[in-house]
Amino acid sequence: MAAGKMLWDFQGFGDRVALIGENRERVTYGELHDLSEAMAEIDQSRPLVLVFSRNTLGILCGYAALVNSGYPVMMMSAKEQVQMRKQVLNTYRPAMILVPEEQYGDFSNMPKIRSVGDCLLLKTNYPVNYPVHPDLCQLLTTSGSTGSAKYVRQSRENILCNASAIAGYLDIQADDRSITTLPLQYTYSLSMLHAGFMRGASVVVTDLSVLDNEFWDLLEDEKVSMFHGVPGTYEFLDRMEMFSEDFPTVKTMTQAGGKLNRELHASLARYARTYGKRFIVMYGQSEATAAISWLEPEHSLEKAGSVGHVISGGSLVLEDADGQTVTSARMPGEIVYRGGNVAMGYAYCGEDLAKGDEWGGVLRTGDVGEMDEDGFLYIVGRLKRYIKVSGHRISLDEIDEKILEELNVFCVSSGTDDHLLIFVTSEKDRAAVEKYIRSTFYTVRNSFTTAVIDAFPKNEAGKVLYGELQSLAEELLK
Repeated sequence: MAAGKMLWDFQGFGDRVALIGENRERVTYGELHDLSEAMAEIDQSRPLVLVFSRNTLGILCGYAALVNSGYPVMMMSAKEQVQMRKQVLNTYRPAMILVPEEQYGDFSNMPKIRSVGDCLLLKTNYPVNYPVHPDLCQLLTTSGSTGSAKYVRQSRENILCNASAIAGYLDIQADDRSITTLPLQYTYSLSMLHAGFMRGASVVVTDLSVLDNEFWDLLEDEKVSMFHGVPGTYEFLDRMEMFSEDFPTVKTMTQAGGKLNRELHASLARYARTYGKRFIVMYGQSEATAAISWLEPEHSLEKAGSVGHVISGGSLVLEDADGQTVTSARMPGEIVYRGGNVAMGYAYCGEDLAKGDEWGGVLRTGDVGEMDEDGFLYIVGRLKRYIKVSGHRISLDEIDEKILEELNVFCVSSGTDDHLLIFVTSEKDRAAVEKYIRSTFYTVRNSFTTAVIDAFPKNEAGKVLYGELQSLAEELLK
């Protein structure tokens, strides 16, 4: 396979280090190019490959080489439950799987094709594979889905467009070095990896958590310059008072994967200014191959809570319930994004792999946003996170945010039309929330209840699984 047909120019970066392992192993871009060439020879038809992902050197090498040489890949956590693995395998019938070597016993009926470091490429036993559209590059679960075989279909163009925009606004240089802080299968993780590949930067690959002291030793030893985290990452580090000291090699801190509390946003912006770093908040979705907007670091403090402006090459508008463009400041509307990184559509079954672009570069995000007087975008809720009580449309996200701001209590509102149910995790929080709702929210004060649960259900990226809480609310309110 000619290098010109590959997704990234690994060969052009030659002896530059691409990946660094926990034991300080080095993999160069030239070695990734050679591996890509070897992968290209395995199957000229470029069938679907399922990657059981972990943050190990072998998995990242295998993933990079497969995608670079033209195979469409679908991503699934190596920790996924057996039942879900079987469901996805039987639904999509991939021709090959890439799996950590220690899990080979779960797939020992599949022939080995080759080893890639600490993982194995195996051939599945399906007699027939589903046809795959030539533009299809990657299949990722949506950020909120769990226990579902629904995937977002991303094209090669989507990935290149998205990576180019991110590499540009983060100003990634060849001597930059990031470290894996999130599971590889999440669109945020992959978009940072892809953007680094475009600039010849390096990634330190580790399955260690930010809770581990060894993680921070690795970060300092390898002179990591870019740190990426979801809200849960920064909330934990803030509780541990990690931002009372400098990490001198880190020059850029990014945040995506959910809405960051405004107070913590401001605190991180102050920390960045104090120590001469950039703190960059981003907003996106798997359906947009990750990036939709970003907040310029020079505005990070005075515009805390904002997700900034649309990325280069994209555009967005806010639309009201009648589909009309919102032009006034501080007026909410659904965020409608247009750009070359908008995915091709969804896949629900193997037959969908052959579908082309169904969305035409237009994404109705389902997120509700508003612009301030200076044109900065703020996320204020989800279209589906509304209920009607006594004829009034109530934003569940707004209630949660108000309670967090006023009481410093994290809660999740749910419910059905005509009744609000607020989940908390202690009796103390329940009492405080009930008193606040009765005194503040006139429209719901006679139509709400609270429920105490042990913990909020979350996915691996730390996002609250609102669907699970909604199901529980409907059961409790029967």
